[in-house]
Amino acid sequence: MHSMACGVGASSTNIAALQSSSADGLKMVHNHDDPMNKIPLKSSSGLDDDEKNGGELMQDTEAAEEARREQMRANMLAWMKKLTIVLICFIGIALISYVIISLCFSDWPKSTPNNKNSTNHNNNNNNSNKTVATAAIAATSNLAAAAAENVANSTPDILATESTATAPEATDSFAATTTTTTTTTTRTTTTTSNTPLTATTPTPPTPPTPTATTTLSTTTDSTFKNSTLTDEQPLETSSATSDSNNNNFQTGDISDAAATTATPPSPLQEALPPSIAASTSPTTPPPALALNPLLGTPDTEDENFNSKLGVFKRAAVCSDKETCSQIGSNILSRNGSAVDAAIATLLCNGLTTIQSMGIGGGMLMNVYVRKTKHAFSIDAREVAPFDAKPEIYDENPEASYVGPLSIGVPGELMGYHRAHDQFGKLPWRELVEPSLEICKTGYYMSRHQAKSVRREWDALKNNTHFKSMFVNPETGEPHNVGTLLKPTAELCNTYKLLAENGPLSFYNGTLADLVVEDLQDLGSIISLYDLQSYFADLVSSITMQLGDDTLYAMPPVSGGSVVAHIFSILEGYNFTKADIIDDEAKARTIHRFVEALKFGFARRGELGDLRFNDVRELVSQLTSVEFGSEQRLKINDSHVLAGPHEYGAQFGADEDYTGTSHLSVLAPNGDAVSVTSSVNKYFGSGMIGPRTGIVFNNVMNDFSVKNNYFNLPMAPSNGVDSRKRPMSSMSPMLLTNSKGDIRLVIGAAGGSLVPAAIVEVAARVLWFGEDLKTAVDAPRFYHQLVPDELEYEKDGFNKHVLELLEKRGHKLKIVQEKNTVVCAISRNETAIYANADFRKRGGVAGF
Repeated sequence: MHSMACGVGASSTNIAALQSSSADGLKMVHNHDDPMNKIPLKSSSGLDDDEKNGGELMQDTEAAEEARREQMRANMLAWMKKLTIVLICFIGIALISYVIISLCFSDWPKSTPNNKNSTNHNNNNNNSNKTVATAAIAATSNLAAAAAENVANSTPDILATESTATAPEATDSFAATTTTTTTTTTRTTTTTSNTPLTATTPTPPTPPTPTATTTLSTTTDSTFKNSTLTDEQPLETSSATSDSNNNNFQTGDISDAAATTATPPSPLQEALPPSIAASTSPTTPPPALALNPLLGTPDTEDENFNSKLGVFKRAAVCSDKETCSQIGSNILSRNGSAVDAAIATLLCNGLTTIQSMGIGGGMLMNVYVRKTKHAFSIDAREVAPFDAKPEIYDENPEASYVGPLSIGVPGELMGYHRAHDQFGKLPWRELVEPSLEICKTGYYMSRHQAKSVRREWDALKNNTHFKSMFVNPETGEPHNVGTLLKPTAELCNTYKLLAENGPLSFYNGTLADLVVEDLQDLGSIISLYDLQSYFADLVSSITMQLGDDTLYAMPPVSGGSVVAHIFSILEGYNFTKADIIDDEAKARTIHRFVEALKFGFARRGELGDLRFNDVRELVSQLTSVEFGSEQRLKINDSHVLAGPHEYGAQFGADEDYTGTSHLSVLAPNGDAVSVTSSVNKYFGSGMIGPRTGIVFNNVMNDFSVKNNYFNLPMAPSNGVDSRKRPMSSMSPMLLTNSKGDIRLVIGAAGGSLVPAAIVEVAARVLWFGEDLKTAVDAPRFYHQLVPDELEYEKDGFNKHVLELLEKRGHKLKIVQEKNTVVCAISRNETAIYANADFRKRGGVAGF
C-alpha cells in the first residue's frame, strides 16, 4: 500500500500540472487506486497523455518502482547482517567454552581417528586442545567471512520470488567445518595373490630403481572427537583360587548389549569381506579407549602359580600379558573387530614381552569371519634378504643363529597392515595409543622375562639398550621379577612414528630409512629394497572335517597342515573319557598320540615356501581324512615302528623353541583370530637397533642347514634362498561346530614342540571332556620323530604309566623346563572360556 500511495501521489501531481496548462481539458479516470487502472483518455485533439507530455507519466512510475526495490534490498541486507553477527557471537562463545572445558579436563583421553592412516598427534594434551581450538576458530573465521561476502554480493530477485528470504544454514556448515579436516596419506601398495596354495617359480628380483615402489595417494576424512571415560561396559573381574583339580574363574561383565556385525563380504572376492572403513561420525559415540591400563599384579618367583580360567559371555582375549589382553578386550568393547583387538594386543606384547616377539619379527594369523563362515590366513613370516645365497652359511653355520647375518626381513608390521586393511574397523592410531601409554606407565617384569634375560645374559649384558631396560644400575645385575620397567625411549619413539604414519612407514618412509640404517650399522645385508619389496600373503585357510566340526589351519610355511594330519589320524580312534580312565588306558592313549606325532613330523621336512615349492598335493594329502585313516592302520598298539623311514621321513627338520608368543581372540559377533608371532629365539638375533630400539629376529636359523643330524639330509624345500620364507611349526588353529560358531581358538609357542601341545590340549577339551584350564594345565609329552625320544614333563606322569610306555619301545626323557605355552579360548552353549598357560603366566580378559 505504501508503494501504491507513492505511485498515486506522483501521478496526481503530474495530472494537476497538466490540467492547469492544457487548453484541451484532459479528463482522467481516478476511480481506482491500482496503478494499473490509471489509464489516460484521449484528448479532443486526438493525442493521449504520453504523446502530449513526452512520456513523463511512465517515467515517474518506473522511478517509483525502482525506489521500492532498493528499499527492500536495503532492509533484507540489514537483517542478514544482524543474523550473521548473532551467529558469529554464538560460535565464539561456544569455542571459548570448549577451550575452557578442554583445559580444565586435559587429562581426559583424546583421539584423532583417521581412516586407516593416522594424522600427526601431539602427546601434550593441553597443546592438542589449543591446536584443535585454534583450527576450529580459524575455520569459523573463514566461514564467517565467506558468509558475509555472500550476503554482500547477493541480489535476490524480488520479482521472481514471492516468498520471504532466509539466512543461509551457517550452523550446519560450522559443525562440518570445525569437526572435519581432510588429510592426505601416501602408502605403498603391493600386489599379492589371494589364491591359496599357488606355487610359482621365483624369478630374481630386479635391482631397486627410483620407480620400484608404486604409491597410492588416498584422501580420508579425519574427525576430531573428544573421548571420555565411560561406565558403559565395566570389565571388573573376580577370581577364586583352587588346586589343580578345580577351576579358577575370572568373571567379566556379561552385558547383553547387541554385538556389532561386520560389513558383509563382497561376492566378487569369494567370501573375502571388503575393507571396513573407520567411521568418522558414529551415531552413538563408542566408549573411550582406556589409555591408562592397569599395571596389574607384579609377578613373583613363586613356583605354585595358578592360572585363571576366564569365564565370559560375549568376548575374550588371551595373551602372554594380562595388561595386553585387557587392552584387546577394551578394543572389542568399543566395537573394534577381532583383528583390531589382536593388533592392539600384539603391539602391547611387542613392548612388554620383547624376549618373545615384536615388530622386528614375523607372524602367522588365522582369521575367522562368522558372517561368511570362512577363514583367511595372513602369512607375514620373515623372508631371507635379497643378497642371501644358498651357500651363505656353509663355512659358518653359527652365523644363522646369532648376529647380523641371522636377521631376516621383518614381516610383523606388514602383516598388521594387511589384516587391518582387510578386517579392521577402528582407525590405526587407536590401536597403537594404548602401547604409547605403557611407554609412560611402564610394566612389571614377569618371571618368564626375568628367566629369559638370565638365560641370554652373556649376549645382552654388553648392549647399552638392553642394559638400560634389564640391568639394575646399582648392582650391575639383571632386575628382579616384579620390577617396574619401561621400554626403551628409542622403541617408544618408533611406536609414535607408527601411530602417526601407519605400519607401511616401516617399509617405505622415514621409519624405513631409520630401520635400514640400524641394520646396516649392525652388519646386516638387509637393504631398503628388501623392505620396500616385502609383502604379506592373504589366502584362504585350509579346511578339514573333524567329526561334525571344521578345522581351519594355515598353509605352509605354517605347521598347520602337520597338525591337521595328526588330528586326522587320531580322530578315527573315537576317543572318550574311558581312554584315560586308568594307567593301562593312559599308556595306550599316549602311545597312539606319540605315533601320530611321528607320522606328522615325518612329512614336515617335505614342506616349504609355496612360492618356491609346489606342495599343493602334499598339503591336500595331509589334510585328507582318508589318508589319516591309512596312516592310523600302520600304528601298532603294542610297539613303536623301527625307525624314521618307517614313518615316511625323508628329510630332517628342527627349530628353536623359545622366542615365540601366541594370541587368541573371540569377538562378540563371532569372529575370531588365532595368531602366533615370533623373533625365533629369546631376543632374536641378540641385536637391537640403536635408532629404533627394535629387537631383530634370527629367523634365518629356521632354514635347513647343510649338515643335518641323524643321517637325514637337508630338506631342499626349506633351503636358504633369496626372498624365501623358512618353514615354521607355528600353527594358529580355529575350530567351528556344524552351525559355524567358534568352538576353539588355539595356538602355542614352543618351536617344534608346538604340534604336540596343540593336539594334546584340544583332544582333552574335544574328546576327553575336560574344561579348558584342566586341559591346558595337564602335563605334556612330546615327540618330533628325530631324535627318537619321548619327552615328558617332570612330575606329570606316574611310574607305572612310564613303565608301560617303555615296554612299547619308547625311549623316555624327562623335561626339566616346561617350554610349550598354550593360549586358548573355547566356547559352548553356556559361556566363553579363556586360559593363558601357567607355564608363562600370561593373562586373559573379556566381557
